[in-house]
Amino acid sequence: MDDPLWKELTAFTREEVGGTRLFGKEPTLTPSTRILDDLRIDGVDAIEFVDKLFEKFAVEGDFPYARYIGPESPANILCAIPALICGLFNRNRPPHPDEHPLTLGMLYEAMRAGRWDTKEVEANQRKAS
Repeated sequence: MDDPLWKELTAFTREEVGGTRLFGKEPTLTPSTRILDDLRIDGVDAIEFVDKLFEKFAVEGDFPYARYIGPESPANILCAIPALICGLFNRNRPPHPDEHPLTLGMLYEAMRAGRWDTKEVEANQRKAS
């Protein structure tokens, strides 16, 4: 994509992610790149990523963090056991971020519009896929 705004987004993302990630290789960034699954940004790190992006690119609107960003991943399996047990009994949970993956394409659309509109951004995401 030759759009200057897209290039700014990818440069920002590489800077925030740390540039090289796996075996010294930079991740390929496309509009379908998922923040959680592909870039491995979750929890507080994902919130900070979105906040910095919105501030840097003057994106307005209330971002629904709980819709797209889950809690920090447990450091090891022992930390995950209580969460798994609680999950068995919590049937009225909010949607998991995997059900609504946040992509660079969605952030790009919000940057172009200058505001975050969940319905509009998700509708554009569905059209693109």
